[in-house]
Amino acid sequence: MTQPDSAAAVSYLLDRDELLRIRGLKLVTSDRDYVFFALQIDYPGKLTPAIDVLAFCDRWELDEGDLYKALGDLRKKGIVVSISSRLNLQLS
Repeated sequence: MTQPDSAAAVSYLLDRDELLRIRGLKLVTSDRDYVFFALQIDYPGKLTPAIDVLAFCDRWELDEGDLYKALGDLRKKGIVVSISSRLNLQLS
């Protein structure tokens, strides 16, 4: 049996379809974690994304209330620094 020479030879792509599949399998059960990964997919490397709440919730199959609760939980963890009224996030 042959193994890859290094960890660089192995990769795993987490995109929207894969994250939805993982959530459907109940491997990600926390809305906080789910929203964190969704933000990483939709806004990679952005520290202050401006989010269209309705479009984001529709794309990620979330209720608005669940999104805001998850963002509040991320804020408690220090990942989301601030949430403005227009939902411009500042991520750490």
